[in-house]
Amino acid sequence: MTNKNYNIFFLIVLLFSINLSQTYAQTGSLQGIVVDAVSNDPLPGANIILTGTSIGAASNVDGKFLIRNIPVGTYKVKATYVGYNAHEFEIELQAGRTLEAEFKLNSVGVEGETVVITAQATGQKEAINQQLSSLQIKNVVSMAKLQELPDANAAESVARLPGVSLVREGGEGAKVVIRGLSPQYNQITIDGVQLPGNVVSNDPNSQSSIVGDRGTNLSMISSSMLGGIEVIKAITPDMDAAVLGGVVNFGLRKAVKGNFDSPTYEILTQGSYNDLKSTYNDYMVVGSYEQRFFDQKFGVFVQGSTEKRNRSANELGVGYNLVDKLHGDDGIPDIGSVSLSDVFSKKERQGATLILDFDHKSGEIGFMNFFSTSDTKSIRRNESIAYSGDDIFYSADDVDNSLNVITNLLSIKQEFPFFHADIKLSHTYSESKNPEDLTFQFWQDVAGFSGLGDLSKYHPQRIAELAKPDKSTARLSTIRTSENFSKDRALTAAVDLQSDFIISNFLTAKLKFGGMYQFRDRSYDFNNGLAGNVQLGGGNTVSKILQYYPDMETYGSSVVVSNFIDPDYSFGNFLNGDYSINYPINVKLMHDILELVRVGASPESFQNNKHNSVVYDYNGTEDKSAAYTMVTFNIGDLVTVVPGFRYQNLTTSYFANRGEQIPGGFQFKDTTVTRPNGYWLPMFHLRYKPLSWLQIHFAYTNTLNYPDYNAIIPRYDIGTASISYNNYLLKPATSENFDLVFSFYNNEIGLFTINGFKKRIENLIFPTKTYLTDLSGYPDLPQNRTQLFEFNTFINNPNPIDVIGLETDWQTHFWYLPEPLSGIVFSINYTHIFSEASYPRSEVIINYNDDGTFTRSILDTFYTTRLLNQPNDILNLALGFDYSGFSGRLSMLYQDNIFKRPDFWKQNRVNSDKYVRWDLSVKQELPWFGIQVFLNLNNLTGEDDIDINQKNSFPVSRERYGMTGDLGLRIKL
Repeated sequence: MTNKNYNIFFLIVLLFSINLSQTYAQTGSLQGIVVDAVSNDPLPGANIILTGTSIGAASNVDGKFLIRNIPVGTYKVKATYVGYNAHEFEIELQAGRTLEAEFKLNSVGVEGETVVITAQATGQKEAINQQLSSLQIKNVVSMAKLQELPDANAAESVARLPGVSLVREGGEGAKVVIRGLSPQYNQITIDGVQLPGNVVSNDPNSQSSIVGDRGTNLSMISSSMLGGIEVIKAITPDMDAAVLGGVVNFGLRKAVKGNFDSPTYEILTQGSYNDLKSTYNDYMVVGSYEQRFFDQKFGVFVQGSTEKRNRSANELGVGYNLVDKLHGDDGIPDIGSVSLSDVFSKKERQGATLILDFDHKSGEIGFMNFFSTSDTKSIRRNESIAYSGDDIFYSADDVDNSLNVITNLLSIKQEFPFFHADIKLSHTYSESKNPEDLTFQFWQDVAGFSGLGDLSKYHPQRIAELAKPDKSTARLSTIRTSENFSKDRALTAAVDLQSDFIISNFLTAKLKFGGMYQFRDRSYDFNNGLAGNVQLGGGNTVSKILQYYPDMETYGSSVVVSNFIDPDYSFGNFLNGDYSINYPINVKLMHDILELVRVGASPESFQNNKHNSVVYDYNGTEDKSAAYTMVTFNIGDLVTVVPGFRYQNLTTSYFANRGEQIPGGFQFKDTTVTRPNGYWLPMFHLRYKPLSWLQIHFAYTNTLNYPDYNAIIPRYDIGTASISYNNYLLKPATSENFDLVFSFYNNEIGLFTINGFKKRIENLIFPTKTYLTDLSGYPDLPQNRTQLFEFNTFINNPNPIDVIGLETDWQTHFWYLPEPLSGIVFSINYTHIFSEASYPRSEVIINYNDDGTFTRSILDTFYTTRLLNQPNDILNLALGFDYSGFSGRLSMLYQDNIFKRPDFWKQNRVNSDKYVRWDLSVKQELPWFGIQVFLNLNNLTGEDDIDINQKNSFPVSRERYGMTGDLGLRIKL
């Protein structure tokens, strides 16, 4: 901040503090709780107001509220909650005193009938009221809804909210896309603490994605440990602004207050079925203990879980080449390759949560600890048919990835005479490790396409049918190992201070200001071993194999794939019988041979790949700091205005290697680059309630997104004809956001919302490729080169990007119907998004002269299409039913036309095909020991994820996971 800006900031704080000190002596406070009159459960998001004034508050997740600095006198105070009858009574406030109040609200019902609100309806009403009372624009999944019929993991629960789609891994939700913006543009937090970026690739050939973006994998978070989920789409100044799409905040459970200081134990155990691999031995076991002590003031919640899941898949990948570029969009792409992969993947996860909280008269202290570890072992068996080269490649990858996450948070909330203080100290740690991945590849140099004519426009299924696999001629060509380790640790301190003051009965305000500081330390290390082109230059490797396995079949100078077929492994009904894949490679034999090669072969036959083992390594630190101020003005009970601003700065300092490839090695040096980036971010919210059943919420916010790690580490790699150059001068992308939400609500409607939004994103970071001979624009590169280089780097897009969308959402409970229909709960949401983004394009133009010479020029331009990962349409539908001890929910997800690959040529663009997924969850309470039996059926119809070529509508990729089922028991004592 500049000195001038600091002065403005503290002048505002001083003026409000003086006003507060003058008025405090003539005021009192009102605090209390809002609960269900029958169950005594807290009601979060209730609206409490002193009738005829602007003085009020909303209850928090525990149903508690506090209104400070109320002028002394007699008032009528009223609590309202959608789905419940309002409750009003009279109070008298005295100077310097705090009055305690409890509201017990009755659920609405048919006159003359006693209504006991059902579990799913409770969860829906909590979400509705929290959403309406929030200063941010957000969608909510309440704890009651999460606990009643939990999803497979937290990501699946998030995906049921409007504007959210998932990136799946092995069929389960792993990363979230919010409003068409990719996972690295969104922020994931636990109780407000940001989780570190932990996105890695299980593909040993994909180092660039392993190096890391800022996305977070959610698959380690179980729904059973959560106290609620929020997806915040329009933030306020007191929140971290490093988000373009939205913030997903997971609130953890804590010990529930009850009538007695007695412990509660809960055990959940389930077995699972995987239809794709016909396995029955998956399981999950969750145990928890919670109790409150010292007259309900001190709470302990402990949970532990262990889980094993089969996350196998059948995959198809198709490569296309556009040869005909003379007819614009009319040219038809040629098929280049068809790749088939059988992925046998097992994921084991363990998690633990410890939450301690202490409520005292003037505040609250909380200590949250979360730990999760997952180990994913995947064996990928591949057959790649290279039609354009008349080759077939057979390979197997054995990949083992572990992901560990630790989060700790100390939270102190304290009431002082003039203000409320909220202090948070947090620590997060994430590490991802692949100890050693192994790949064997075999090459069949004749695929059988010769003499069949031009098949380049055929469907990939036909190309696969015409290929002629031959296990006796497919020679061992490559043995490759890789290992990687990345870690990320962050320490954060944040302070928020808030004061309430009364200007008049019809104008009140809350001043909130504060700041934060975060230190992050991150590193990545990659190593790559290679046994070369075995059939061409690795004779010593082959001779060593034959020395130990003399009976192996050979072809030419190498062993062949027939020696490696595993007779005990079956590919089953691969891709539902549409394709067939050949020769399941024996992974145990691969590892046995690796040890032979590593120990017995000559150094030149198996050695460390120095280039790959150096060029991707990096380490560095980030320092993030921020300060903000915001004021919430309440004008009567109809209007709320929230102006504010935030200043946020990130200083990055990263160490990486720079070098040039030379025959047999890589000459490199290291360097460190430090860059600061600070931004002022004004924000404004307006909430207006013109009618008792209508609320209008407008938000204007400014947010940003920091460059991915793999874009700003100061690395360059000069090859013989290309240069990869990371751009450490990249600026953060910034977004100017507009939201307008119309909310219609009452006890019969429930909540119906229409949310229109627009984002104008500037300086969004894209990878780009151009061609350079003159490198003077990059003075840190070697100069005086004369050849033409393909130059790959990252740029801030000079053209702004617009993202526009409409979200609609309806949540209702048909309580007014006769039993048993009064137990029906219904929700439906629909999102339509469209965007326009400019992507960089570079081409070499060659003009031939009459004398036989030529001139060469480079044309750098941009082309316009949609934003990557933007869906056109998302529809979620859920129908729930509760009756007596039974609960059931049938849900449907429809999404279509997610943009997957940009390109100047339409023939090379890719989008998803329509995807319809049905899930069913049912639960029945039994009359013994608090036992519940439940059944979850996921992806009932076994829908495949399919991406298609925009021109010919042929598949580009297809992933089949099949249906999965869970059958289990939950015991609560």
